[in-house]
Amino acid sequence: SGRKLMVASCALAGTDFILLAVKPEAEAFRSWTALRTELLLVLCGGIALIVLVSHLLMKQLVNRLQASDERRVAVFAQMEHNQKLSSIGRLAAGVAHEVNNPLAVIYEKAGLARDLLSMGKICGESRDSERLNGLLEGIESTVERARGITHRLLGFARRMEANRQSLHIEEVITETLSFLEREAKNRGVTLEMDLAEGLPEIVSDRGQLQQVFLNIVGNALDAVTGSGQAGVAADGQGRFVKVRCVPSGPSALEVTVRDNGKGMPQEVLRHIFEPFYSTKKNKGTGLGMFITYGIVRRLGGDIRVESEEGRGSVVRVTLPLVPPDGSAEV
Repeated sequence: SGRKLMVASCALAGTDFILLAVKPEAEAFRSWTALRTELLLVLCGGIALIVLVSHLLMKQLVNRLQASDERRVAVFAQMEHNQKLSSIGRLAAGVAHEVNNPLAVIYEKAGLARDLLSMGKICGESRDSERLNGLLEGIESTVERARGITHRLLGFARRMEANRQSLHIEEVITETLSFLEREAKNRGVTLEMDLAEGLPEIVSDRGQLQQVFLNIVGNALDAVTGSGQAGVAADGQGRFVKVRCVPSGPSALEVTVRDNGKGMPQEVLRHIFEPFYSTKKNKGTGLGMFITYGIVRRLGGDIRVESEEGRGSVVRVTLPLVPPDGSAEV
């Protein structure tokens, strides 16, 4: 029938017979074939398992290397940012001292001119006197504004020591927002608070925390009210600024300030903590977030800003319950 057979023969001693053993070849080698198949399966399975494990290990290793590289880049960027802020702080202190001296002379001379004008020692028509008086008042107000900028620069450059004490963060937030309630109402903005119950006390500086929240909420009000028609935000809803405070792990609190204003592009976000960088063309000095960043870091905390054009902004301030020894310097 075309089958291959294996035949073994052996003559039987003392007889005329021969013993034949006939078996199909496939059946004779069945055990070896089964063993060979199992060995091949084990070999292929082992190779596949080795390749899979190697792929997973390599993928995990690459992910760790990538994450480590990203952390390294972030640390270097943070160090570069801190060094830049430190250098600018020292430069600002020197510039502020140098600028304050001529400002004081200008202010004094303008005041002397006004005194002479009021005493009638400067002759001229009444209309000219009124005009001159108005110009002198403008000089004095401009000098006062410049003084305020230099004083803020000096305050940051001196790295004022924090007057730490035990306090309830919800009281600081409530008190700070009370300062801005009237302004928010006049602008048609709703101020909302969401403070978790039973928040623990923290050790921090009340005055500096108030300055931080005033700066952040003030910026949020500007972003919301500058985003469109009266009473309508960039997303078409009612304008609002929400302040939320919740625990962040066992040893920190997170304060979130969210608004539905016009938002910021990524290009602005990259420079938001740099001094003298402002999107408020004629009214901003560009020092608010710069000083806020320095205060938060000095208190041992962290600040992050998330924003998207047309969808508002979120500022997250993380504060430790107890600041570590030697809190971060800027």
